[in-house]
Amino acid sequence: MEKTTEKDTKPSGKAKVYFANLNGVRAIAALMVVISHIELHKVDFRIDRIPYINILNFGKTGVTIFFSLSGFLITYLLLEERRNFSAVNFKDFYIRRMLRIWPLYFLLVVIGFFVYPRHGSSTALWLSIFFLPNLAFCLRMLPDIFNPIWSIGTEEQFYIFHPHFFRIKNTKKILYAFVVFILLIWSIQVSMHFLKHTDIIWRLFSQFFYYARFDNMMIGAAVAILYHNTLHPTFKFRAQSLFNLLFKPGTQVILYILLIGYIYSYLDYDMGHGDVPLAILSSLVIVNLCQSETSIFTIKNKKLGYVGQISYGIYLMHKYPLFLILYLVHTYMPQSNLLIQNVVIYVATISCAIGIASLTYFGYEKPFLNIKKRFQKITQ
Repeated sequence: MEKTTEKDTKPSGKAKVYFANLNGVRAIAALMVVISHIELHKVDFRIDRIPYINILNFGKTGVTIFFSLSGFLITYLLLEERRNFSAVNFKDFYIRRMLRIWPLYFLLVVIGFFVYPRHGSSTALWLSIFFLPNLAFCLRMLPDIFNPIWSIGTEEQFYIFHPHFFRIKNTKKILYAFVVFILLIWSIQVSMHFLKHTDIIWRLFSQFFYYARFDNMMIGAAVAILYHNTLHPTFKFRAQSLFNLLFKPGTQVILYILLIGYIYSYLDYDMGHGDVPLAILSSLVIVNLCQSETSIFTIKNKKLGYVGQISYGIYLMHKYPLFLILYLVHTYMPQSNLLIQNVVIYVATISCAIGIASLTYFGYEKPFLNIKKRFQKITQ
């Protein structure tokens, strides 16, 4: 492997990063959220849930995977930008994020508060406008039908400070800063856990801090630095040989077993801060999927890739077709057996969610994404 240094640069223009499996990860994470919400909201329409298995925490699992992937990919792209062009353009970074996130997010805010269901509070509206929907979510002000926007607030808050770590010139020091940040977050969370029962404000602050999953994203970010340094060494990492074991077939098998086993346990037991081990395992799996030459498993598939491409829309808008379909099944199929009800609910909900996300992606988001390309130095 050829060594590079912090000062190595390439000619101006565009550089390309390609991770074949990551759209598949997005697709799986989005579908996990949809499946979880199908089961969660069945009771609102007096429809029986699937017996013998609890998959309500599928949603938490999918969101944690999304956060880990987001932290990993954003960090890797910033590292590539600095490697190829010697510095990060912060203005372009924020323009890219705005063009990717804001159009669909604000469309949902307008529809949710002004079109349907018209019962969101003005406080929740203002919190959502200023990217604090996670606070509105903790205050139980967001209507269920579009409350997935809470996680967009978390991501936008993360983007406010995360790129500025790259003002540090030494990549190894950035890694140390990430680790310190993670430990600080955990210290605050543990403190809040023991204090939250004494006062309602502390309880709210503790819940808000839990839903501000900065640690999940920062775990993905730390793993991105280690992976990037493996491909393009800029500092000496003492545990590099240990990190390299991740790409061995035997280690990958163990890693997948641990991830599946942990998710299975997570479904049965709602562990406090159980997202942290899940973020770590997810980030390590993501690294292996990025290294397609050595990965023992691939989810590079046209259908999954397409679902991953439009996963942002699926995640934000799936509750609209879900609530409609649950209403129709409750109204017109109340006597149908459980199997037929679930086939209709699952097939119709997932199909409609993909259909609506496709329409908004190509008919609404695409022009903004085309503009976004003008501010990209690293294409993906």
